[in-house]
Amino acid sequence: MKVKTLVAVPSRIGHIQSGWEFDADLVDQFYVVKDGFFAGCKIHKCACEVVKPTYSEKEWNDMENHYMAALDKERQEKERAQQMVHELTVQINNKNKEIEKLNFFVECSNLALRASCQAIETLKESKIK
Repeated sequence: MKVKTLVAVPSRIGHIQSGWEFDADLVDQFYVVKDGFFAGCKIHKCACEVVKPTYSEKEWNDMENHYMAALDKERQEKERAQQMVHELTVQINNKNKEIEKLNFFVECSNLALRASCQAIETLKESKIK
């Protein structure tokens, strides 16, 4: 990976100035310079920032596997959610049909009750006369 020094760092060869960039490998808490005049010099991790990360094949495969697993999990959750939405939609449609039937029966009962009340009122009026 390519790192850039944030501060001046003394080394066994000389001072590494702030802002210099090196190709380096991370070993424990140190970046080890890979090539050039300062090859083999160690720079503490806190004295550098990564400019351009590079990954080994194993690291790359591990990251790819991690993100593919997360993608699969998300896809499965989405499918489960869609299945639940479908099941709930079916249940709601069934309940709506039941409500329509009940409303029909209530309206029929209401009409029958009104007709009965009118018939009773008519009978009362005819008895009074």
